[in-house]
Amino acid sequence: MKITDVKTYNLRYPLLEPFANSRGWTKTRTASVVEISTDAGITGWGEGISTPSASAIQTHLIGQSPFETERISEAMRGNIGALSGVDIALWDIIGKALDMPIYQLLGGAFRLKIPAYASGLFKKDKPDITQALMDEAKRYVDAGFPAVKMKIGFGKAYDVKNVAAVRHAIGDGTLFAVDANCGYDVGTAIDVGQKILGYDLFWYEEPITSDDVAGYREIRNALNVRIAGGEMLQGRWAFRDLIQKRGLDIVQPDISIAGGFTECRKIAAMASANYVRVLPHMWGSSIRLAATLHWQATLPDAPQALNPIPSLLEFDMTENRLRTALAQEPINAVDGYVDVPQAPGLGIEVNREVLQQYA
Repeated sequence: MKITDVKTYNLRYPLLEPFANSRGWTKTRTASVVEISTDAGITGWGEGISTPSASAIQTHLIGQSPFETERISEAMRGNIGALSGVDIALWDIIGKALDMPIYQLLGGAFRLKIPAYASGLFKKDKPDITQALMDEAKRYVDAGFPAVKMKIGFGKAYDVKNVAAVRHAIGDGTLFAVDANCGYDVGTAIDVGQKILGYDLFWYEEPITSDDVAGYREIRNALNVRIAGGEMLQGRWAFRDLIQKRGLDIVQPDISIAGGFTECRKIAAMASANYVRVLPHMWGSSIRLAATLHWQATLPDAPQALNPIPSLLEFDMTENRLRTALAQEPINAVDGYVDVPQAPGLGIEVNREVLQQYA
């Protein structure tokens, strides 16, 4: 089997209601989608954060075997963002060719139903943002989610007030994580962290920029809470110091940013060897969600226990038709769990009408 063609699509979905994290306002959702065709009539789909250049397509893909994921990954490692989408598409092709879901190709699933946390609770232009956050959080609990994640990083007053309000809304039985999206320096991150620790946080995500290993170690030493991060890092080398120097308790590679299945398996192995927990980041279309589910299904509990720390899937709850409509059969959370697709490859079929609508 040989690769015969590669198409790329830059998708853009305009939001009806903008929202903000600590770094700025989001008015559109985007996705860089890769479609790889073969002479066997099998098509694979992937999602990265950039699209491959013409030279990358011609040199590294056309005429090559889609089974040679390691060789292609190494050849394209100078553009990890594009490689991510290409690699996911290659694994989709392999799964379809062998009539197997990707998680089986990766060694088998430890779970076929993954507990999810509702990822939302952004800042919005509301007359009473605190009440809006409480109402939103309560909806997630009522929908059966065992955990929620809220955006912070907007200043101590906002963070403390609204973390307290959301904890009150969700009660004591729901796991609660917060995400500052690298919005603070070390001193502010520690200051805010000390003020919100009393609300039983499951983790404190990306309080500072991802590459400040010394800063993360300082925050970990100062705060009695799990520290998480790494969603924007590309390639295993970018994760090395954060993992080996124990800057993080939880590392969060994004399969569409870090290098696809091939690279993320190496990151997970490095994390396992250093006793660092892996909980993938997920913020993208149906393609990225399906890929994340297959990968996360294969990550063992660490440590193994009768009552292990849950392997929580990030389930994006924001408005995004690239996630809810791009797959012909949407991937949904039911009572706080998401099923791993069982069809060959990624297990989804792309809706070409939706693809063209937002291209």
